[in-house]
Amino acid sequence: MNIQAKEKKSICHYCSGKGYFQLLLGGSETCEECQGTGKQR
Repeated sequence: MNIQAKEKKSICHYCSGKGYFQLLLGGSETCEECQGTGKQR
């Protein structure tokens, strides 16, 4: 397994690894599934 495949599996699927969601009216909100880390638990 290469490093890229391993990193893809560990990112949070809800926020795509960003750690936050961009809100439609502006601003952002921390992803509750990963607590803003961008990685799966």
